[in-house]
Amino acid sequence: MASLKGGSGKTTVGLNLAVAAEQAGLRTVVIDVDPQQASAKWGDVRATKDDKLPVISAMAARLPQALDAASQLGARFVVVDTAAHAEGILASTIDLADLVLVPCRATVIDLQHLAATAQLADLRGKNIAVFLNAVPVGSIDRHEAGKVVTDMGINLVPACISNLVAYTRAITAGLGVTEFDPRGRAAAEIRTLLSEITE
Repeated sequence: MASLKGGSGKTTVGLNLAVAAEQAGLRTVVIDVDPQQASAKWGDVRATKDDKLPVISAMAARLPQALDAASQLGARFVVVDTAAHAEGILASTIDLADLVLVPCRATVIDLQHLAATAQLADLRGKNIAVFLNAVPVGSIDRHEAGKVVTDMGINLVPACISNLVAYTRAITAGLGVTEFDPRGRAAAEIRTLLSEITE
């Protein structure tokens, strides 16, 4: 999960993808290299429920060792939560990524930051996929922002994540939306995004 813009939704979407992947039968591990450690704190809440989804807290400089630990746990799908406004952390993480997944809100400011994040991935020859995040339900912003992304020559994932309250409620409870409300719209969005990026 990558973005130089804070508040883009890296942690929220990354954790929800991790839960959905684990539920789909992909052994999943989350690695948190963000100094704020939001994913690790979420993992602490889940640990009290005897959860099977490991969350590894690591410094970016120790990411190779964290990935080795994930491999030893049998991980087939690893979500790495990165820091905003920290190009060094992001660059070293991108170096080890198979896919750079970038959440982007449909605002001018977010779209401006997108170019810098995409450039980091491009310079390293990495696959990048952008998805629109926290888009108001029924808004035309999705189509306008999507056109800006594709005009930039960046791969836009068709799946779009809405600004539904279920995302906040699930994370607060130490859950993913596919656990919190399995039949809800947010759960369907996350499953669609997971399907598209794994394909």
